[in-house]
Amino acid sequence: MSYKIILASLLIFSVSHLPAVATCPEGNARTTDYIRRKPPTRCEGIKEEPKSGNSLELISIATRNLSNYDKTLTVQIPQIRGGKNPDIKVQSLGDNYHYQLDDFLLSNNGSRFKFSWDTYVLRQAKIPANSLRAVASYSFGSQPVYVPVILGQTSGNYEFVFYSQDRVRFTTFEIVSPGKPAIYNTSRPNPKNGETIFTWNGRNAPSGRYEIHYVAFIDRRNEPSDRIERRIVFEHNPNWLK
Repeated sequence: MSYKIILASLLIFSVSHLPAVATCPEGNARTTDYIRRKPPTRCEGIKEEPKSGNSLELISIATRNLSNYDKTLTVQIPQIRGGKNPDIKVQSLGDNYHYQLDDFLLSNNGSRFKFSWDTYVLRQAKIPANSLRAVASYSFGSQPVYVPVILGQTSGNYEFVFYSQDRVRFTTFEIVSPGKPAIYNTSRPNPKNGETIFTWNGRNAPSGRYEIHYVAFIDRRNEPSDRIERRIVFEHNPNWLK
């Protein structure tokens, strides 16, 4: 193999292993556009197009008591054993907008990761405080483990929020400790699009790893319904709800 071929091969290998570049551009910080902002460094703003993509998506596991915005807002993500650098996204999905906050650096105080940011965009864009959603997870191989995000202050309950542009009905939604009967179960049999919210008071449930098991049907006009069944692993500690 010639020197030039070897050099070209190394170049291709190097480029293919470069880290992914963030998708948010630079821009005017006084706008509400989705751009890279600082300080602190983050991607935040209103995306041009409303959310699209997956037919049914988990967009929030959180506890929050947030009715209005102060000048800054803080999110907290509990640490769990073996978990490092959680992935987190904060967003609000309306009929005509998609607010998103992501790609930011968390601080670590030993028991929780934290991030605080200026609420200028939220206030300027008039994003309702009670519409904010947040989801965070740790990667354990191919299995993500979700943890509840504390948005502002805890409400004493968890909110599990799913989003779909299609009409969805949940015939089963249950929280189980693996190998044991469900400790919570309900359903949402009436089809609807947008958000579907389930609330659980876990203050009397022991610490540990639980599963959300759900069965949902996506109803489309003049087509058979699509059946979706999933199990989502999440960590719980009643102290996170105090």
